[in-house]
Amino acid sequence: MSPHATRPCWECSHCGSVVCPEPVADGVRESGGRGRDCPVCHAALTRAVLDDRAPIEVCDHCKGILTPLHTFAETVTARRRSARTPSVTPPPADRGEFGRRIRCPKCSEPMITDWYCGPGNIIIDTCETCSLVWLDAGELRRAVDAPGSDRRP
Repeated sequence: MSPHATRPCWECSHCGSVVCPEPVADGVRESGGRGRDCPVCHAALTRAVLDDRAPIEVCDHCKGILTPLHTFAETVTARRRSARTPSVTPPPADRGEFGRRIRCPKCSEPMITDWYCGPGNIIIDTCETCSLVWLDAGELRRAVDAPGSDRRP
């Protein structure tokens, strides 16, 4: 196992599995119940609530987050406006992620892997049919903490 290049995780060079010991992003409260299957590690997602307002699903194994697109946008905007910690310049994204192909946990169609056009230097996976976004471990935090004129401190 070696540290993953862009996520707070460890990656096995033999089988490609990813283990993320860090907890899921702050503001996530598990609400219980089994969700869909994780598009990355195929473990069962757990239903949760983000910032006590929006239903999401999280993977307890790889720490990814499945969220509606509008929830992701609203959360990043609100958290950036209310930030109380200094911004953090994100590391370069791992361009190897563009080669990854994952399927939407809801409709099973291939998700689009592309740059997130906002802050954080992240690559996200989006299902246009279901309006869902898959965020790998640490990507929400990177989008919130990245420098920019729309972010406090």
